[in-house]
Amino acid sequence: MHALPPARSRLRAVARLARAVARRLRSLRPSRRVVRVVLGASAALVLLVAGTLVVVYQRTPTPTEPQAGVTDEGSTVYYGDGRTPILRLGANRQAVRHGDIPDHVRWAVIAAEDRGFYQGHGVSPVGTVRALWSTASGGGAQGGSTITQQLARNYYKGLSRDRTLDRKAKEIFIALKLDRAKSKDAILDLYLNTIYFGRQTFGVQAAARAYFDKDVQQLTVAEGALLAAMIQLPAYFVTRGDSAPARALRARWRYVIDGMVGMGRLTRADAGRLRFPTTRKEWRGVLLSGQSPLVRQRVLEELRDAGIPEQSVVNGRLKIYTGLDQRWMAYAEQAMRAASEPRWHRDVQAGLVAVDPADGAVRAFYAGDPKRNQIDTVFRPIAQAASTFKPYVLAAALRKGMTVRTRVSGKSPVKFAPNGETTPMTAPGYRVDNDEKIGSLGAVDLVRATALSVNTGFVKLAFEAGVDNVIRAAADLGVPAAALKPFKGQAGVALGVADVSASVQAAGYAAFANGGTAVTPHLVTKVVDAQGREVPLPWRRPGRRVLTREQAAQVTYALRSTVVAGTGRRAALADRQAAGKTGTSDRNRDAWFVGYVPRLSAAVVMSDARAKTLRDLPGHRGVVSGEDVPAKIWRAFMAKATAGTAAEDFPEPAFAGTTRDLVPPATPAPSPGPEPESTESARQRAKDRLTSRGRITNE
Repeated sequence: MHALPPARSRLRAVARLARAVARRLRSLRPSRRVVRVVLGASAALVLLVAGTLVVVYQRTPTPTEPQAGVTDEGSTVYYGDGRTPILRLGANRQAVRHGDIPDHVRWAVIAAEDRGFYQGHGVSPVGTVRALWSTASGGGAQGGSTITQQLARNYYKGLSRDRTLDRKAKEIFIALKLDRAKSKDAILDLYLNTIYFGRQTFGVQAAARAYFDKDVQQLTVAEGALLAAMIQLPAYFVTRGDSAPARALRARWRYVIDGMVGMGRLTRADAGRLRFPTTRKEWRGVLLSGQSPLVRQRVLEELRDAGIPEQSVVNGRLKIYTGLDQRWMAYAEQAMRAASEPRWHRDVQAGLVAVDPADGAVRAFYAGDPKRNQIDTVFRPIAQAASTFKPYVLAAALRKGMTVRTRVSGKSPVKFAPNGETTPMTAPGYRVDNDEKIGSLGAVDLVRATALSVNTGFVKLAFEAGVDNVIRAAADLGVPAAALKPFKGQAGVALGVADVSASVQAAGYAAFANGGTAVTPHLVTKVVDAQGREVPLPWRRPGRRVLTREQAAQVTYALRSTVVAGTGRRAALADRQAAGKTGTSDRNRDAWFVGYVPRLSAAVVMSDARAKTLRDLPGHRGVVSGEDVPAKIWRAFMAKATAGTAAEDFPEPAFAGTTRDLVPPATPAPSPGPEPESTESARQRAKDRLTSRGRITNE
């Protein structure tokens, strides 16, 4: 610790300050008369000024409290590799101890910012006069702040950012107080842990990571000198190329190296062998594809759901790990861009998300080109599930003991009575039509009904399994109860009238892929606090088994048929088995493909926010349905994501259970009655009623 100089020494310092002012006056070459007057008066003023300065100094408190946020150490969000950062939440700062900072890094910073640091008392008289004169005369910014003065200004409370003589004088007094109260090493440590280095980094450890992808202990002399050089103009300097900012940084780097030589901390020979270091490109992670705002939003939501408030995240030094694969993120974007997604109308919303069937971790997603719109099309429900809901109906039937060899009628149109029996078309009832591409069929088993997406057969199946059981099965597989509640007791739920998100669909199908265990889709896979302790996350608990392996295998068997010989043929992969389901809502306003291979489940969704038909999009002529554009996007992504991995086959089912024949007898004679309300009208009426009660809203 350095003691404050005695009063006599302080007076001598004031005298030196006065002489410096006199030299400054002479350098301006005023008239001799002015010089004589000023110099004559200066002697008389010295004692008065000195006394005043001593009094003000004595009354200036020693700072103890840091400014708000200056010690904040934010949290880092990482890709699934556990090393590559995606983004920062809060300040990018990580404090390190004295022994972690190499001596050559310390001396490089001293050479750059304050070569008299260990010899002075926290201020530089010459530099201070220069800065005071510039401030008083209205000139531009001038150097002159020592490391201690910079710390006083940037770290402690009590100093404004105003460029005034009063503020500058206060900075000097605080710096003198700091120099008396703290050791030089302690001051330098605080400085190195808080100063801004550019690239949104505060402190030398964060800077070492951002520029060289290494810890501060591993920095070479040349690398340490570059970081020291950055302190002067971090927002201006550029580490690569030959632009003016890049040339200016190289000159500053050489200034630092020469300073280290001049201070005896580096030999001239060693300095001559140093080369300007190559920095890593500034990492931007998924920011390149514009997805980082959604990553940030979703991570904060998940942590909040886990009981971790946002303030603890942005100032908690947490390490937040996700399941995102950097390559797969690029593959998702490439698949969407290959389909001309950036050229679509801004009201055409689209998203792709891939989930790990083992635990529900989101491995990749793409929520659309942010230049078109910035809607969350992945984690928010933007579309009716349509026929991608039918596998949940199938799962409910299997849980009731049926098998996929159960037969249903593919006849169309059909009217159903409230008890599920068919009724004449002229009688009251619920009318169901197959897609016009399918038309009216005879008896088909559930495999064929799934492959062709036979509406009439699946509504009959929902009646037989029990509509409440269908809703329960869907909820068990992850469909939110709030999305299902408006359709309680309505067999039309089997046709996917509920709005669901792509992430929910990918996770729901993941249970078929993993053998029947429900998973929760999530970005965050692990959180480690500043003490190295793992924070519990509710979705990390083992998933609940909702289907037997046999039941899951039977659903997969039917969905494989969809890809091989049904509506999902455009999603077929050349080198491995795949299973999935298409979906297209009324008037082609929404289109889906949801599918999986044994170790990855993915969903692609498209929807028109204006509730218009998806048609004639750039790159696609005609009306869009789930079996074309979404299926092609899914295949393009999956082909790249699975490339180079061994192909795995799905387990073959034993077809355990009861095979039933649900084909109705001949249609009874018609009876008169009013035409019932359509499913679409009933659904809209239910939504309107609930909306008026404030229970649901449209996004």
